[in-house]
Parts: sequence; C-alpha cells; structure tokens
Amino acid sequence: MASFVDLYDNALHVELGTNDTSVLFTTARRKHAINEGLRQFADLTECLTRQSTIASTAGVQEFNLNSTTVLPAGDYLRVASQGPIFQISDSNGLQQTLAGDDFPQVSIPFLDNASGWRSTEAAYPTGWYLRSGFIFGLTAPLYLSTSSTETAQILLPYVVNPSSMTADTAVPYTLDGLSRADLQPYHQALVHYAAHDLEKLRKDMDASDLQLKKFQGYIQRYLDANRPKGNRVVRTAVSYFARSRGGDRGGPLAPWWR
Repeated sequence: MASFVDLYDNALHVELGTNDTSVLFTTARRKHAINEGLRQFADLTECLTRQSTIASTAGVQEFNLNSTTVLPAGDYLRVASQGPIFQISDSNGLQQTLAGDDFPQVSIPFLDNASGWRSTEAAYPTGWYLRSGFIFGLTAPLYLSTSSTETAQILLPYVVNPSSMTADTAVPYTLDGLSRADLQPYHQALVHYAAHDLEKLRKDMDASDLQLKKFQGYIQRYLDANRPKGNRVVRTAVSYFARSRGGDRGGPLAPWWR
C-alpha cells in the first residue's frame, strides 16, 4: 500500500520525468498537489462517506451541516447521492421510515409554489431541501405527537472532505484511523492529478491534459467497478398507488409511510 512519501516522491518522479524537489517541483508543491488529488477523487467518486444521525426535535425545520453540533466530525462536503432517511418512532415501539421516493429532495422554488410551506405550522415531513449547500431542511417544522411521545431522527449519508496527509507514512483514503485497502488500486490516480497540476509550472499543457485524462480514467474505473450488478428494474418515478398516512399534519405533499 503506497504511503504519502511514495506518492509525492518516487511516483511523481516517474510521471514528471524528473527528481527535482527543490527548484520547480518542490516538495511542498508536490505534497499539496497529491492532497488536492485526494480531495478531487473523493468528491468525484463519493468513495469516502459517513452516515450521521441527526436528532430532530419538534418545531425544528433546518440544520446547519457545517456545525459540529449537527455533524460532529466536521468534515461535511455534500449530501451523498444515496440520500437521507427520516425515521419516527413512538412510545409504543412503532417505527416508520421515509426514504428514497418517499422522502425526495425538493427545490425551494418548488416549495414556494406549494401553499404554506413557509408558515410555522408543524407537519410531518414530505421531503427535504438543501439551502446554500449546507443548510439541510425539512418541508415543514417538524410535528411530533405528544400523546404517544414520538421521537424522530434523520440518517444523513454525506461525502467526506478528507483531511490533508501530512506525515510521510500516511496512507490515502484513511478515515477514523482505518485505511481503505479496497481503494489501494486507485492510489496512482492521485499521482496523475498531481502531475496534471504540476505540469502547468512548465507550461506544458499537452502533458498536463494527458495526466488529467489518466486521472479521469481512474475515476471512470472506480465508477464502473461500483455500478450496481445484475438486472436493472424499470419503474415509475412516482408511486401513484402508495397510500398517504392521512390526517391534517401531512402538509401539501402527504408522505408515503412504510
């Protein structure tokens, strides 16, 4: 498994065709370029994700995802494509879940066309929205029944913005002290991105573009390898046969509870 020093030293020597680490391709520039490649690969592939549990209390509608009181790790980049899950349970042990098509992302312009969503009236959520990229919101301030002491939570999978490697012995794609052995075949992608970035210092745009294409090849390789296997089922985007929970707390878009 390649370490940080393996990547910014010998591996970059090969791609750049020089062992210069003090004049043009300084060690500091090399390290920065490798770390930037790490961040780009993580962003484009979603290979590093967390799932955090956000307690949702009555009357609360929005959550600041950059706040460490909401996402304790403090490494939020964006909501993962998997999408969030909303769960509500009561004192009788009944738990209900909304996810996927039952808990869709909606835009603020869409909500503006739905009557009353900006009011303070509490309701069960029918979807979620994202404001400014880091404010996660429910379609209405959350309603929780006090008679059955309901509690609710949001399970939020999000893409991690990885910390820069600093120690020479650091290994790429390490999260919470655990290095991802399954991502070892993609270590070289960071070298190609770094070479793409550093070749600009020589004004060799052809070489820079070639290295970027190699980096993009690793991106595509990862996406292809992690594509769902087996037959794909064609279905309608909206279930017109699903039942709503009913009641006057459903809001303009009554949810489909599982």
